[in-house]
Amino acid sequence: MQRHLLSQKEAKEFKEKVRNLYGVDLTSDKIEIGKEKRQLFYFVDDVLSFFGENLTPTLCFLLKHRTNLPWVKIDEGAVKAVARGADLYAPGVVEHSGDVKPGRLLVVKTKLDQPVAIMNTVEGADEALKNKRGKVASALHWIGDDMWNLCRSKS
Repeated sequence: MQRHLLSQKEAKEFKEKVRNLYGVDLTSDKIEIGKEKRQLFYFVDDVLSFFGENLTPTLCFLLKHRTNLPWVKIDEGAVKAVARGADLYAPGVVEHSGDVKPGRLLVVKTKLDQPVAIMNTVEGADEALKNKRGKVASALHWIGDDMWNLCRSKS
């Protein structure tokens, strides 16, 4: 994958976007962009931190920074499935932040507050959580996927 440093202007715009999206102030001046197979990757201090046009954060980024993203905590049975890329269903959820709206990013955590996946909430997710049945979110990135291996290789 070819990577290049963002210019000062691009880095400033990138930091502003991250602040607005996730409530995180990045202090690094070493922000790189890479492209592979029509996918964009953003590296902060040599660690894969975001991917895609929408700047979806990686788990490596979430392990280092607290964001304002909605979250759910899941039981151990669900952790095993989610860590293999399964979608999230309501019976596995034990606690949630409350603002789970369709089409938004969702951080999936263990009971011990460790992030295990980034998901996209589906239509009816709030209803599924209320009734404790149905699909809540679709997997985008999880522990053990290619993105995880790429971001862990440098950190």
